[in-house]
Amino acid sequence: MEDHYGFKPGYAPPPAYNYPAQPPNPAQMQNPGHPFPDPNQMHHVPNPTPTGQAYRWVDSSTSYGSVPPTAVQGGVDADGHAIFVGRAYHEGDLIPAKVIPGKNAAYVPHNGEEHEIEHYQILCKQILEWVPSHAGQVPPGAVQGGHTSGGEVLFVGRAFHEGSQTIGKVHPSHGVCYIPFDGEEIACPEYEILVLRI
Repeated sequence: MEDHYGFKPGYAPPPAYNYPAQPPNPAQMQNPGHPFPDPNQMHHVPNPTPTGQAYRWVDSSTSYGSVPPTAVQGGVDADGHAIFVGRAYHEGDLIPAKVIPGKNAAYVPHNGEEHEIEHYQILCKQILEWVPSHAGQVPPGAVQGGHTSGGEVLFVGRAFHEGSQTIGKVHPSHGVCYIPFDGEEIACPEYEILVLRI
């Protein structure tokens, strides 16, 4: 049985987050031809809601080996590793990502494939919950995880697939939540979407 945050009894928090002595080097946060935004503009920037609550995206990297204590866990991999909510740039899109500190890895779904990412941002919570949804529906207060190069907003979602509850991108115009899994981009018409409680 899970608590109201979706955690199972016996959940152990990840290792303590080792905040870097310095912010990441912006030169390291570039995708060839698609630069990552200036970390100084994105680091700890709140996204306000009608109630004044906020969530924040914190710059991170697979080299850190852990996540901040307020990082939002979104699922559990088939082998038991905790999966956290992240986002990263890939091919011009800012895409919700699954971050697995136990494997020093982060992945995004894109163009039919799963792509490993080194530099990303991780979502740190205020008051968040997972809400069941389907067919591209987005409830009020849904957490915006990124956008396509064409400007369509992508939302943070999660779905079950082959024993794994994993993070993905809710792409409203496609009517699904795409998750990165085993080298592929998997389309899930039934999913949960992360929402700020209002």
